[in-house]
Parts: sequence; C-alpha cells; structure tokens
Amino acid sequence: MVEFLQMVGFLAVVFAASLGISYFITRSKRKSVQLVPLPENARVRMVGPGGSYRCFYLRRNKHGLVFSAPIQRDHYVPVRIGESMMVQAPLSDSILTFRTSVVDRDVDTHEFTLAIPERVRHVDRRSEKRDSSLSGSIIRLNDEPASLNDLSAGGAKVISNALVRPGDTVKVELPGDYGVIYGWALEAIPTAYGTGMASEIRVRFEEPLSGLAGIQRRHHYLGR
Repeated sequence: MVEFLQMVGFLAVVFAASLGISYFITRSKRKSVQLVPLPENARVRMVGPGGSYRCFYLRRNKHGLVFSAPIQRDHYVPVRIGESMMVQAPLSDSILTFRTSVVDRDVDTHEFTLAIPERVRHVDRRSEKRDSSLSGSIIRLNDEPASLNDLSAGGAKVISNALVRPGDTVKVELPGDYGVIYGWALEAIPTAYGTGMASEIRVRFEEPLSGLAGIQRRHHYLGR
C-alpha cells in the first residue's frame, strides 16, 4: 500500500511538472509573438532562395505571420513551404529584420504564412551619423542620373527621376572610392527638382558601407 501511494505521488509530481513546462513553453511562444511589432498593411521586403520579394503584412494567426502574395518584378512568384526568408520592414524610426521560414500558403489567394521568429533585430535609423559633405554630388541610381542628398553607413537619400517604388531593389553608384552598392528603397516621395519634378528616395543598403569614417576625414582635409 505504501509503495502504491508513493507511486501515485510520484506520478502526480511528474504530471504537475509537465503542466508547468507546458505553461512556460506556451507563455514563451506568446512573448515571441509580441516581439514582432509589425503594423497591419506594413510593406516588407523578403529575401529568400528565389531572390527578393515585395509584399504586405496582413495579420497573425495560430500558425504565424500572414503576408500577401509575394511579388518579384511586378509578377507573383510562389514560395515553397520550408523556404527560409529574411524579412526587412521599414518602420517610422527603425528597420525591423528577422529570419524565419514559410510554414503555410494559400493556393487561391497566394497569401503565405511565416513561422514566428525566435529573434527580431531593430536598427535605429536615427542613431546613424549622416554625412552631408557630398550633398549635390551626381551619382547613378539604377543606371539613371541622381543627386546625392546625404549618406550614412546604412543608407542614403537621393533625388532622381528613376522609376523606383518602396521595396524595389536598387543599385547605387556612389562617388569616389565608395563604388557600387546595392540596397532597397524605403520610400520615394515626389519633390520639386530644378524646373521639374523628381522623387526623393531613401535607400537602405544591403550591407553597411565600410570605410565611411576614413573617407569623411579625407574629404574634410581636402576642404570638400
């Protein structure tokens, strides 16, 4: 009898421990969901095995984060379940990035679902030092002439007549030793330029611009 009661007590402890572990796992998953502060209809850019895509964040469901049909060069391109995606979403004052995978897709609406990411990274755009010493320099954006407004390690602001929309991948040919760098457009705002109209385009670089501080010092020394 004593052994039976001991066994019952042991099973009760194991059951209680299992409930506790399940509670903490569920709670941690709920917390991870809350760490993705994407507003509905936020425009995002995704990079996967098939290239980069433009889409919108729609909602959250029990499976993860639901996005609109992935668009690549103005055409719908299906993604596959299991594909790894790097998500980049411009917010009002930061860039939200995370990596996760496709867990579901709808063959009728072309919507697809990404798993809740384990980690989310914020990059504060306001903390990056912007260099205006090259303001007015003529550069090229997607092989079209453009005027550089300012430059930072993570991006640039340019004025151009190039047809660029938010989320588009862009190639920027910077002056001097900076060379060619790739990125994507965060926004494109119509603005007056000379006697006509153009777009003020904010570009986010795919990789941080290296050597920025050294080139800044050299331009200052040369009086540029």
